[in-house]
Amino acid sequence: MKRIFLLATVIALLSGCGSSQKAYEQEHKRVMELEAQVKSLTEELDEIKFGANRLLAQAESAYAARNDAEARKLLVELQKRHPSSSESTEASALLAQVDRRIADDDTNRKQEEERKAAEERQARARATGNMKMNTDEIEGTTWVTHRKAPTLGKYVSTYFGSKSGSAANYPLRLRIQYYGDDWLFVRSVTVKADDKVYNLGALDFERDHSSGTVWEWVDIPVKDHAMLNQWMNAERVVVRFNGDQYYDDFTLPKEQQARLLEVYQAWKAMGGKP
Repeated sequence: MKRIFLLATVIALLSGCGSSQKAYEQEHKRVMELEAQVKSLTEELDEIKFGANRLLAQAESAYAARNDAEARKLLVELQKRHPSSSESTEASALLAQVDRRIADDDTNRKQEEERKAAEERQARARATGNMKMNTDEIEGTTWVTHRKAPTLGKYVSTYFGSKSGSAANYPLRLRIQYYGDDWLFVRSVTVKADDKVYNLGALDFERDHSSGTVWEWVDIPVKDHAMLNQWMNAERVVVRFNGDQYYDDFTLPKEQQARLLEVYQAWKAMGGKP
C-alpha cells in the first residue's frame, strides 16, 4: 500500500511541476519501476487469495458443510484461474459431486413440497366436504357451517359467510354457547388451552329458554387467529362461562376441536385470510 501511495505521489508531482528532460526521464523510470512492483504485489496478493490450493481447500470445506452454492462458486473460480493445474482436475471431480447433490436436493425439495401440497389439498377437500351451506336469497350470502355443528348443549363452534364460492371478504365467526337448567347470565368467557389462558373480556350474550332449559350464546368475529389455533390443537381446553354470581366450566370435547379445525381449513380453502 505504501508503494501504491508513492506511485500516486510521483504521478501528481510529474503533472504539477515542470522538469528538465533528464529529470523527467529519471522520474519516468521510477514510475515504471513502481508500476512493475505494484503489478508484482497485485499478482502475489491474487495468488494468496485465489491460489489453486486455497480455492480447492475452501471448496472442500464448503462442500463438507453442505454449502453447495459456495462450493460450486469456488470450484468454478478455480477452473477459470488455474485451468492447467492439478487442482483444476480435482475441482472437476468435486464439481460433479456438488452438481449431483444440488440436483438431488432440488428433487427432494420439490417432492416434499408436492407431498405437503397434496396433503393440504386432501385435508381441505375433506374439510370442505364436511361443510353445510345455506344461502340467504335476499342478501346473496351463503353461510358455511360444519355438518355436525351442535345447536343444543354447551359448545364452541365456528362458521363463515361466502359469496360465489369465495370467503375472501368474510371473517371467520365464533359462536360460544352455555346450556343448562338455570340461568347463569354470562358476562364474559375465559378459556384455558393447555398452559395458556385467554380472557375474552365483556361479551354481549343473548339468551333464550324452552321447556325448563336455558341457553345463552355469543356470536363474534375471530380476531385472534393464534388464539383459535391454540384452542384447536391443545391437548385440553377448558371454557369458563363467567356469570353474574356463579361460573360454569366446560371441557371442550375432542370432536368439537376437530370441527373447529375443519371449518378453519374450509374457510382458508375458500379464500379466507387470517
